[in-house]
Amino acid sequence: MNVFLLATEFDSVGTAVASLFAASDDLPDLQRVEPAKAGTTGITEHDVLIIGESAVEPGLGSGFENATPGLVQFLGCRPSLASVDHWIQSGALVAGVSPIVAPRVANRVAGFGGPLGVRNKDGATVWGIIGFGFTGIEVARKLKSSGAEVITADIRTPRAGILNELGIRRYSLDLLMAGSDAITLHVFPGPTANPLVRERELRLMKQGAVLINTSHNSVVDESAVVSALLAGTLGGYATDCPGGVVEGADEELKSVGKLLVTTNPLTNQIGAVQHIARFVIRNVEAFSGGSKVDGQIDPIDFPKTGDPSFWSSRMTDSDERVRYFATRRVGAVVAILSTRTAQALNSGVSVMKS
Repeated sequence: MNVFLLATEFDSVGTAVASLFAASDDLPDLQRVEPAKAGTTGITEHDVLIIGESAVEPGLGSGFENATPGLVQFLGCRPSLASVDHWIQSGALVAGVSPIVAPRVANRVAGFGGPLGVRNKDGATVWGIIGFGFTGIEVARKLKSSGAEVITADIRTPRAGILNELGIRRYSLDLLMAGSDAITLHVFPGPTANPLVRERELRLMKQGAVLINTSHNSVVDESAVVSALLAGTLGGYATDCPGGVVEGADEELKSVGKLLVTTNPLTNQIGAVQHIARFVIRNVEAFSGGSKVDGQIDPIDFPKTGDPSFWSSRMTDSDERVRYFATRRVGAVVAILSTRTAQALNSGVSVMKS
């Protein structure tokens, strides 16, 4: 097995990985590879390719057309969809660093909540988590520990037992949008999530509810978000991945605390670089020993494929549920009710399903 590193000299995580390889007698030699020479290095299905955050994208003329690594390990928090797709199509296992950075993302989400006026004590606030993978689950743990009520929407059926373990109920996307006081996005960017939250979804949200995006700027319609902030229908927006519209938004939105933006990478946090580097080493060792590689990326698009029962209830712009909904507690569940459903409840007809 050979291990190749594609990273710039300014990539702190790549430098840390290289240092760990150099200091170990048990690991193979790490070979730095230049894109122009990648096609001549003979990268095969027995090898590992580690790709830094600012590395070149694969494609025509990149030198990677004939490279077929067995494992591709990304060092950055947001590998591009094009790059992930390329390596999956080549037959490689593709892994990211979500499992090791997820607790840091959770802390960032919770940290955004305070300045946005979100109060979690005694379940007073309903948090909606869109995307329930490595990061979404860690965010849920963090929020539940602070006393918040949490609901989730995900295209995949969550792993067995996790919803019961955390005391969380799964909702359709529309019902989550309408029933949450604070919504946080943890989805992989893709064609049908480009954007996932548009003007329509923003209209479904409660008056004054807040939105947090640590996924990618493409998963929200930033123009619609800024318009909703200016109109006062959206109570606040926080992100660490702003696009041009948010970066150029009215400074008054930032000064009054409605728009929170940070571009400080998670890798700048104390200990992050070393934690990620050690995680990468463990994955290389797992691949070498035939064990399961952690953090594998499976970018199923959201939400037009997956579990159809959870997307068949999608509201339309003409549906009266978009214009009329009531939020009420049924045990620990927030029920979003159409006029017809409310009438059924009032007449004693059971309309809820477990």
